[in-house]
Amino acid sequence: MLSGKLFKYWTYQLFAPGTVLKEKYAAFKSLLAHDKKAHDLMAGLEEIYYGHVKKDFSAVERLCDALSREVAGIVREMSHISPAAYPDLLAFFKKIEAYVRFMSDRGSPDPGTPFTLGLSATGPGDLELTGGKALNLSLVKNGLRLPVPDGFTITTNAYHRFIACNALREPIDDRLAALDIDDTAMLEATSGDIVRMIMEADIPPEVQKAVLDSWHTLADSDTGGCGVAMRSSAVGEDSTASFAGQYKTLLNVARANLFDAYKRIIAGKYAPEALHYRISYGFSDLETAMAVLVLPMVDAAASGIMYTTDIDNPAARNLRIHAIWGLGERLVGGESPADIFTLSKQNPPRMVASLTAEKKRQTVCAAKGRLQSLTLDDVKQNAPSLDAAAAVRLAGWGMALENHFQKPQDIEWALDARGDLWILQTRPLGRGTGPENVPTCDFSAFEDTLLLRGGERAASGIGGGTVFNLAVDGDLAKVPDQAVLVAQNASPAYVKVISRLSAIVTDTGSAAGHLASVAREFGTPALVNTGSAGRRLEHGHPVTVHADALSVYAGIHDRMLESACARSDLMADSPFLRKMRYLLKFVSTLELVDPEAVTFAPQYCRSYHDIIRYSHETAVREMFQISENRIRKIGFARKLDTRIPMQFLVLDVGGGLEDGESGKKTVTIENVRNKAMRAVFEGMTHPDIPWEHRHFDWEAHDRIVMSGGIASPDATMFASHAVVSESYMNLNLRFGYHFVIVDALSGREAEDNLVQFRFSGGGTDMSQRMLRADFLKKVLQRIGFEVSVKSDLVDARLQGAAPDDCLTALDMVGRLLGASPLLDMVIKDRSMVDGFVDAFMHGRYHFGSSDLK
Repeated sequence: MLSGKLFKYWTYQLFAPGTVLKEKYAAFKSLLAHDKKAHDLMAGLEEIYYGHVKKDFSAVERLCDALSREVAGIVREMSHISPAAYPDLLAFFKKIEAYVRFMSDRGSPDPGTPFTLGLSATGPGDLELTGGKALNLSLVKNGLRLPVPDGFTITTNAYHRFIACNALREPIDDRLAALDIDDTAMLEATSGDIVRMIMEADIPPEVQKAVLDSWHTLADSDTGGCGVAMRSSAVGEDSTASFAGQYKTLLNVARANLFDAYKRIIAGKYAPEALHYRISYGFSDLETAMAVLVLPMVDAAASGIMYTTDIDNPAARNLRIHAIWGLGERLVGGESPADIFTLSKQNPPRMVASLTAEKKRQTVCAAKGRLQSLTLDDVKQNAPSLDAAAAVRLAGWGMALENHFQKPQDIEWALDARGDLWILQTRPLGRGTGPENVPTCDFSAFEDTLLLRGGERAASGIGGGTVFNLAVDGDLAKVPDQAVLVAQNASPAYVKVISRLSAIVTDTGSAAGHLASVAREFGTPALVNTGSAGRRLEHGHPVTVHADALSVYAGIHDRMLESACARSDLMADSPFLRKMRYLLKFVSTLELVDPEAVTFAPQYCRSYHDIIRYSHETAVREMFQISENRIRKIGFARKLDTRIPMQFLVLDVGGGLEDGESGKKTVTIENVRNKAMRAVFEGMTHPDIPWEHRHFDWEAHDRIVMSGGIASPDATMFASHAVVSESYMNLNLRFGYHFVIVDALSGREAEDNLVQFRFSGGGTDMSQRMLRADFLKKVLQRIGFEVSVKSDLVDARLQGAAPDDCLTALDMVGRLLGASPLLDMVIKDRSMVDGFVDAFMHGRYHFGSSDLK
């Protein structure tokens, strides 16, 4: 296959170089599209990890799958740009992809047997089968030999079979991947959709049979006429993450309601509060597969909760028992006060204190699988629901459980009508360390020291140190430890000193850029695209950067640096983030920084980011002849001879230049066949546009832009350039700090015509650049474009215009480009915008200092 591709390539190279160039450009354009999408996807993954964004893992899987496809597209286009030149690239991509898929692709669980498992037959290795609640009870029953009802578990295998047989996995993941759990309406809607799907689904016959067979083993249990208790027992539940109150428990379930109750508990896994808790804690949906514990109901005379540590006074060697009459639902549901018994943790335990509450009602089993709430008489309302002997016995069990599990326990117990005590649940005792305890910080006291606010958060956190402003001293080697690096551009070259930085602030840049990726990887707070940091943050002055608040303050504020907001949140070591750390090692780590280094090669790629970085740099070299490794210099970029003061290259990919011009090193606009480009240049060279007053010192500009950069400042890739065919034009213009892209497809049919325009940048502060953006927007709208503006970035689109109208619009775009480069230095307030727009539309294309009067 490769040999055939090479034969075709070299044949075209020798006999039809224009075809090769055309195919190269098509591949290059496709590669750039893949590159942009890959960076956006990579930034999305990094934002989830470094910003501790609460997302279901299905969202991560979707992002990883999409990223793999985009990087595969980059590798594929590299083989089209230069077949056989980079044979190792595909092999290293496959290797990295395997590592990513190992963690991100969960595959499909095998929903095999058993579908039920008796509690007595459950062992320590059955966690993934029975979930935490059932496993813990089996250890209490089978290991410690404490009294536990002899029930069974409907296993996670049954859950997986139920999901698979009803084809629910993909629609559930679709909804979870899009879920923002902080959007209450979306959370409710997503939950409602998934719950409905589950309740409308059918339980597979083989699961029904297994459940009924196990239920019959409980039919002869002496439960005082009660049914069974069916309780969630998800994997991960009753571990360090308790899921307390998040999943469903259904009491006194009759045989007729067995399967409806099962589906209700499965559906409870997707209740709004359960989704919020699970995702906040960092567990994925499959990590918390749902098993259901089925126990004979205890006909409870009293019940309650025992904490084997006094959480109000952890230093005291005491435990506490909370008790009420009847079933414990009124206690755990917060509907009833409880009697409280405090006992010392000694052998034997000793009652230290007791408090009897007024308990007005109790809940008991009723006929036909119902529960009944009864009013207690006056005597029982104020009587202790547990005697001292039972309390001492429970306390002894609590101490044994704490010793067995080697951590304080939260234990559910019941006392039946015959006076027998039962353990119904035990789990680690949480002490307010759940994901709901997110820190909040008030830094309003520092507002009077605010130096700058705005930009984009590239990496979260708070950092403080002395400003090292590259506009003052461009020597990266001089950056001191714990400095706040301030720069015009967000160059990936700063990775060389990032371990010494406390924060980064730049005038330009994007959260999807290379520097943002590296800053998130290193945990360095970074604020980009501020527009004015270089002017406002003085070299050598101490500052504190709060990236999440898009703010920089004068001075180093220890209170901010030591606050909870400057530390990792409670997800920092969650299962979710541990997996994300593994993934990002192979996704966004950047080792290939210096294109001139020997290690800038496919065999040194260790991540998708390395492949993207290597491919982009290499593809640009291939297209614009930075590399000299060529057989014939045919069809290369030509220098455009124009009175506009800029370096300009034209690359013909087929029919873009007049016949006979292909061998020349320099061409004029008259030699260009592409009508779109001629229209733009006709507008740009309009006689009323005085280019002689708008000279740009490109040499100085390149020195500034590329200071500490990753490519040579005289590289032709940084010139303005056009790629043209007979009907297609891609125009990339650089006027100093202004960047313009015009894409145009101009043909004979209106429905095929398309013009896309993008303008950004400038040498003044952001407020003036935004005023210029408003000017551009209003002019473009009058020409017929659809326009959107974000900060100083203008995006415009004209589609479906008649051929002549399309060329007229491009002529006006050219005039607009000639009129607007220095406009941001002239326009001072919004009141001037409409006047300048009217002036432009009436043929005025020069706005100087006289316009301020």
